[in-house]
Amino acid sequence: LRELPLPAPGFAGQLVGMKRDEEKEFKLQFPSDYPRGELAGKEPSFKVRVIEIKQEGLPELNNEFAKEISPDFKSLKSLRKKVSTDLKLRAEEKARIDFEERVIEAVVDITELEFPPILVEMETDQLINQQLRRWQMGGKGLEEYLSSINKTEEELRQELHPLATKRVTRSLTLGKIAEEEKFEVSDAEISAEIENMTKSATENKDELNKFLNTPQARKSIEQVLITRKTIQRLVEIAKGLNMNIKKTQKEERK
Repeated sequence: LRELPLPAPGFAGQLVGMKRDEEKEFKLQFPSDYPRGELAGKEPSFKVRVIEIKQEGLPELNNEFAKEISPDFKSLKSLRKKVSTDLKLRAEEKARIDFEERVIEAVVDITELEFPPILVEMETDQLINQQLRRWQMGGKGLEEYLSSINKTEEELRQELHPLATKRVTRSLTLGKIAEEEKFEVSDAEISAEIENMTKSATENKDELNKFLNTPQARKSIEQVLITRKTIQRLVEIAKGLNMNIKKTQKEERK
C-alpha cells in the first residue's frame, strides 16, 4: 500500500494504521519533476476519512478452485501444469527476444552509416506523435502535453534525439543487410501473415482482413517479414558462434 503513487506520492502511506470512520489531515510535497506540470513543486493539503476497510482473502488451492478458473481444468494438477507451461513459454520468448536484441545491437555497433540529419528529425516527429496519441486519448493537445511534462517542445526533441538516432541507425542497418542478402517475400507469405493476424482478432475480422489486404498494408507487412528474415539470419550467424560480421561500407543516404 505504501508504494502506491496515486493520487500523490506518499498518499497511501498516510492511510496505513487508520481505523474505520477515522479522519486525518496532512500535506504532501509533489517533486519538482512531477509529470503533471501544474502540480510540480506544490504542497497541497488532504483531508480523508476511512469509510470501509477490506481485507484481501486468498482462495484455497484445490480442484474446485481450478474449475472456477476454467471448465477446461478438471483438477488443480492440470491448472498447475498449464501455468507452468505458460511461464516456461513466456521465459523462452523473453530469452529469444533478448538474444535477438543483443545480436542486433552488436551488428549496429560495428556498422558505419552516414545518413542525412532529416531522417533523425522525422523519426523524432514519429516518437513525439506516438506520445501525443496516447495523451490525446483524453482529448488533450500538444501544448497541454508539454505543460504536463514540464518541458518545451525543443527540450522534448533533444530528449528523444538519441533514441531517434538509434532507431534510424538500426532500421538502415537491417535494411542494408536485407539488401545484401537479397531477401524477398512472396505474396503467399504475406497472405499467410494476414491470415494469422486476422485469426487472433476477437472482432471485426472481415474489416481487418479488408484493410490488411490493401496495397499499402501489404507493403508494410512485406517490410515486417523481410526484417524478420534479416533478424533470423543474424541470429543464425550468432548461434553459429560466427559474430565476425564485416563492417559495411559507409552508405550515403541522401
